[in-house]
Amino acid sequence: MPEAPQMSEAGCTPGPGKGYSVVQVVTPSEEAGSASRTPTQDWTSRVPDGGWGWLVVGGSFILAMVMPLVNQGFGVIFSRYLLQEGSSSSLNFWLFNVQSCIWNTMGLMIKPLTQEFGWRPVAITGVLLAFVSLLLSAFTPSPVFLLFSFSLLSGIGGGLVMCMTFIIVPSYFDRRRGLANAVMMAGVCTSQIVGPPFLRFLQDEYGYRGATLILAAVILNCCVGAAFYHPVEWHLKKPPQSASPPYTEPAARESRQADCGGEEAEWASLVAHTRARGEDGIHWDGEESTSTKYKPDGVEPDAGAPRQVVDLRRLMARVARNTVAGLAILRSPCALIIGLGSTFFLIGFYNFIMMVPFAMQIAGHSLADAVNCISASAFSNLVMRILGSVLSDYAWYNMRLAYMAGLALTATSIMVFPLLESVPWMMVVMTTWGMGVGTTMSLFNLIMVEFMGLENLPLMFGGTSLMMATGFLTIGPLIGLVRDTSGSYPFSMWVVSGYVYVSFLLWIFMPAAQAYDRRKVEGEVVAL
Repeated sequence: MPEAPQMSEAGCTPGPGKGYSVVQVVTPSEEAGSASRTPTQDWTSRVPDGGWGWLVVGGSFILAMVMPLVNQGFGVIFSRYLLQEGSSSSLNFWLFNVQSCIWNTMGLMIKPLTQEFGWRPVAITGVLLAFVSLLLSAFTPSPVFLLFSFSLLSGIGGGLVMCMTFIIVPSYFDRRRGLANAVMMAGVCTSQIVGPPFLRFLQDEYGYRGATLILAAVILNCCVGAAFYHPVEWHLKKPPQSASPPYTEPAARESRQADCGGEEAEWASLVAHTRARGEDGIHWDGEESTSTKYKPDGVEPDAGAPRQVVDLRRLMARVARNTVAGLAILRSPCALIIGLGSTFFLIGFYNFIMMVPFAMQIAGHSLADAVNCISASAFSNLVMRILGSVLSDYAWYNMRLAYMAGLALTATSIMVFPLLESVPWMMVVMTTWGMGVGTTMSLFNLIMVEFMGLENLPLMFGGTSLMMATGFLTIGPLIGLVRDTSGSYPFSMWVVSGYVYVSFLLWIFMPAAQAYDRRKVEGEVVAL
């Protein structure tokens, strides 16, 4: 089989199949069933696809079940307090969207931070920040203070944890990736089912301050899930022994090893290196770590500065440089469609679920009615997230069409919801909305792997997170401005519905974007 054209980390080649690897992007070959294997395919075959990976999935379930209570439960946690304080709709939307902006910005930082400190230290730090966020928010002197205590601190902490969860679970699996993703997604939906009634019970029994303090204590349990987040390199399978060729003179053996890429030595070296790393993810050599010996471009040691200051400066320079370098993936039209589509969808999704408690209470319904509607949507959301993730393991399942169907159903449900006055019918529409959200969210990270490759998942997730962060900070607060200007929650919800329809329209152009990227790669290969 001829070798497939390869691209650098900055570029991406989309394709309809799943013939991607962990090391580099390769264009899908028409001869995927051929017996020959590339080194990148061999790497893919080494992922655990089970074993410790299931402990990672269990940890991700805990994190996905508990941590989303912080942002998706915003309306239930803070609505009574903000309404009693007479907070404006604009401030309420700013609180939520700034938090969502920072939350998603953390996706851009996951790769450089885990390279410097390791997966577990970063995840546990995020949990502790979320805990401190709720602790301070319980004693907030005014709604404006929540911009710091809630929006900033929980945005950083929760964003680190959840963005890492979406990245690490697919990295441990190949054939069972959809099933593992389904378990993680089930955690998110369990949070939506159990979370609102739980938070309302705490509010009724203990008031705003007591409920927030108890939730802060619950968040600390996420440290247990984060403790399972080992680097995937620690658990790679040993490469299979290849059969010895008939001619085994030394020169022939050396040639064969060179042709195979030295897989055995590569595997042994990789495992030895990653297991030698400390808990901070840095390989230590005597008294000084390799990270302190590294001198990034443009960062010269300052003889007059303390060593700790110089090391911190180098560390920040490396993180910043790696973060910016990862944005090169957005040169691909496919990456832009994925990023922009996710941005408009999630801004619409989160702002709608945040508005529901406010809109229903102003319309004369109780907070309990709003909680019941949210819980009804969570049940259908759970079913579709599990079903969509499991079906994605089958070759006949068209991820793009399923993703688009979920977008269309979500947007239509949001458009219909404000036209209803009966709570039972609201619950029916919210159930339909949950089905649309569940279908789309079941493929949120898998669609990145499908079109951009597993090895580009951290970069693609980071680029998408930057787009979402920018969107939450720009077009997100516009919804609050629309609400204050029009005095109408229905009109605001129709604007949100329009955001989701924009995402649907963007995905119509994905085949054209794939063709463009394919022609670009073919042109580069011909030029070589």
